[in-house]
Amino acid sequence: MTTLEQINIETQINSFPALPLIVTKVMAVTADPESSAEDLMKVILPDQSMCSTILKIANSAFFGIPREVSTMERALMVLGFEEVRNIVIGKALFAAFPKLGKEFRETVTLFWQHAFTCGLTAKIMGETMGISPSELFVAGLIHDIGKLAMLTLFGDKYPLLRELTDPGRSDSASEELTEFKISHDRVGLLLANRWLLPSKLTMAIGHHHCPGDAPSNKQFPILIQTADILSLMYCSPDFLGAEDTMKIFEDFLPETRDLWAENDLKWDIINIGTWYNTLAERFEQDQAILDIFTSS
Repeated sequence: MTTLEQINIETQINSFPALPLIVTKVMAVTADPESSAEDLMKVILPDQSMCSTILKIANSAFFGIPREVSTMERALMVLGFEEVRNIVIGKALFAAFPKLGKEFRETVTLFWQHAFTCGLTAKIMGETMGISPSELFVAGLIHDIGKLAMLTLFGDKYPLLRELTDPGRSDSASEELTEFKISHDRVGLLLANRWLLPSKLTMAIGHHHCPGDAPSNKQFPILIQTADILSLMYCSPDFLGAEDTMKIFEDFLPETRDLWAENDLKWDIINIGTWYNTLAERFEQDQAILDIFTSS
């Protein structure tokens, strides 16, 4: 692929449709410390599809809210600004890509299954560590959106599920550079910047393979990198137990531990096993969230 072809790819990425106006408005309202719940209501209420998504998620087992949430006012009260913002971003990104042909349906379904598993793992990690579980969930959910963009651009020339069919493979980004002169994390970063996503999400998308290179908010790509590895282990056709995952991190991924320590994240190998077990316990229960995000 020539430099001209690479420039053409980046031009095509920059021509991807903008996110719906509601996303921009919600991000603006939730970023303003003087905004009220009424301000957020005014932005969301005209979009009945988004209202329906927020209510469904609020009433799902994912949040475990004991009482039924039947109104948007109640949803905003129990979820909070950050949670609602993350739901809006996540839902919008699911709908941001052109519908692909039937031949890609199974591939894209498996892609989102992995994305959900990564997001759930990141959320579980965040709950343990006291680091924004909802934002980590969305970061994990959308960390590989560059792959969907590349599938859109290259069609069946792009092997979207390389890692899922061979979980031992860890060099997909370098292989992409060899074959396409651009990698999915770079493509994802271009899209995140185009869509003006929050910095933590942008860093997770663009630097989950090289967290140390992130110019800011390094903790998010570090956590998503770990969640990604754990989710690949969980989805592996070879059964792995918690002790197996702990041993793999200890014996083969010492750089992960070092990266955590360098960025003020407390590394405890026992947590790896605990997170893996919790993922196994919650996967079936929380998977309904994926259906809500992917529904029209």
